[in-house]
Amino acid sequence: MTQEMISEIETTARYREMGEIKLLGNLTIEHYELPNGLQAAIVVDRTTPIFSYQTWFKTGSADEPAGHQGLAHLFEHMMFRKTTNHEMGDFDRLVNSNGGTGLNAYTSRDQTVYFFTFPKDKINLATELESDRMSNLVIDSAMFETEKGAVLTERNRGLDDPSRFLWEEMYNLAYTKHNYKYSTIGEAETIKNFTVDEARDFYHNFYAPNNALIIVVGDVQPETVMASIAARYGTLKPSEPKKRDVTAEPPQTEDRTAAITHPKARTAMLAKVWHIPNMEHPDYPALAVAGRLLTSGKSALLNERLLNTAKVTVVAAEAYISKDEGTFEFFAQLANGESFEDVEEIFRQSINELADGTISDDQIHIVKNNLQREIYQAATTPAALARLLGDGFINANDFSFQIKALDRIGAVTKDDVRRAVAHYILHGKSTTVQLMPEKKT
Repeated sequence: MTQEMISEIETTARYREMGEIKLLGNLTIEHYELPNGLQAAIVVDRTTPIFSYQTWFKTGSADEPAGHQGLAHLFEHMMFRKTTNHEMGDFDRLVNSNGGTGLNAYTSRDQTVYFFTFPKDKINLATELESDRMSNLVIDSAMFETEKGAVLTERNRGLDDPSRFLWEEMYNLAYTKHNYKYSTIGEAETIKNFTVDEARDFYHNFYAPNNALIIVVGDVQPETVMASIAARYGTLKPSEPKKRDVTAEPPQTEDRTAAITHPKARTAMLAKVWHIPNMEHPDYPALAVAGRLLTSGKSALLNERLLNTAKVTVVAAEAYISKDEGTFEFFAQLANGESFEDVEEIFRQSINELADGTISDDQIHIVKNNLQREIYQAATTPAALARLLGDGFINANDFSFQIKALDRIGAVTKDDVRRAVAHYILHGKSTTVQLMPEKKT
């Protein structure tokens, strides 16, 4: 046996092929797993000489117990600081000096994601940087206190935004048991009280290879990518991530309402939500179509009746997804002099029109085409396609779920929309928050 053959066997033994998953056209996902549990999804797209590199951790604010919200988001900040191999600022400098773009991260209820885009010949640099901060982050008291201060500033700045303040109040009212009721960024007192030991425990539990997914989309060779991933991540030790400790949200049996004020609000705002299943449920595509029928395009019902008549300055409706369950959401920023009652009445009339089936087949067809076009467009951009794959993996444990949604959306009928709207919205219980500017004394 030659040395080349031995080397190939050794490399292959460091990861296993989990199969090939068909996407669109010639695009396929090559799925791999390392012995330590790290998963990788690679899609070859040679349209442009770049690749998007994304690291998805199956950890978000909903994984944090009550009274400890905010650590997942805090780590999003800390991961851009120093490691045992790189000083503060090295990460940004190395990405930027090697043609990297789009360096960023975000934390949501169900995941934390880190991402950037590199020229196609920089895969070794990408794996070196990301594997290093997955395992060698420096968490000391000085750094930790600095980042806590930065997050507290971010929280205060965010609450200065009336719409963000409204939605925090909304989720806290709409959920009574589930962790989705808590703010992703955390509460001020909780953030202040986090200790370095808690941070280190969180890092070792959740920032482990068996709790992560690497997605690489672009002009790459899968074998080269996996050789680099295996070399950089293969020695990292897996953990036993604490299981999500959440209580299922009980069915809502009554309408809930709240009236709030905000010192920086210049106009009234209205939000309403209803609990719906997550995107794996057969009714989800019909609810997604319903949201678009209300507010997507000039001929959408609420655009015609609220926006085009200058009753509101902003209007939106959508089926919002999460891993455990979702919400159907309506939001309007009222024009001066308009009333909550008039806006709600127009919303009810429009929902009734969807529920009684008087919406036209042409409108249904246009909305479905628009939704499908958005998915096709996302699939043409490495970073956007990687996002589709990651969302499917987190929310449905299926990389290709968002691509499969093309067929599910195409199959939606007027009767599907009618039935879903009637069941979840007309016959469901709502949570309503009305926000008004504070009266000047």
